Amino acid sequence: MPPAALACQVELSPPLAYVTVKGRIDPHTTPELRRSVLGALAAEPDAVLIDLAGVTGTEPIALTAFVPLARAAAAWPGADLVQHSASPALARELEDLAIGRHVPLAADRAAAEALAAGRSRPVRVRWEISEGPECLAGARDVVRMLCARERLNALAEHAELVVMELVVNALEHGAGPRTAWASAHRRRLHLAVRDHSPAMPRLGGGGEAEAGGGRGLVIVEAFTSAWGATPTSDGKIVWCTLGG
Repeated sequence: MPPAALACQVELSPPLAYVTVKGRIDPHTTPELRRSVLGALAAEPDAVLIDLAGVTGTEPIALTAFVPLARAAAAWPGADLVQHSASPALARELEDLAIGRHVPLAADRAAAEALAAGRSRPVRVRWEISEGPECLAGARDVVRMLCARERLNALAEHAELVVMELVVNALEHGAGPRTAWASAHRRRLHLAVRDHSPAMPRLGGGGEAEAGGGRGLVIVEAFTSAWGATPTSDGKIVWCTLGG
């Protein structure tokens, strides 16, 4: 393996997924790290455990790639990321960058499994999106009831608006079948919609949505603390987080 290369091996063992990282983590290799972790998340595990024992070197700024991955994992499928087996030097770099605030670091695989098992799981609701006129009202009702149940009423009004925009965008620009999630965890509300179109949404430089976004992404951007799109083998997940 060339010195600058990074190899990631994914192992699925429900309810956990494991990613073994070998090589150098730098801006050139983080796309492979991201692809592998997102691939593990596509199996909808409770947690993804990332083995860092084989990391041979880093550019510290590249380690910040774990932060958006943790946000994406929390929003869909409501999973935790847990790192383990880092060398002392790598552990110091992770500590200096405060990565542990988003992705905890355990001593080894057994400790990571124990940590993942002990973490609280989100309250999650999942439903299929129909193409009838009732689908928007149904999505709004699911989110309203979840907010009431989890005492997140302050988020409910914006959450109802956001989930409707996510559903509309999936119906207009995605491909079926389509699935939606709403989950509540640690005073945050996560919303996600999965469809089977590979076209990724994005915002243009002027704040207007392009490439299959419509006005919906402008609303999502305005009322959420984070949002993104995760590619899958058969389409994509568009997710967002409200609250903080």
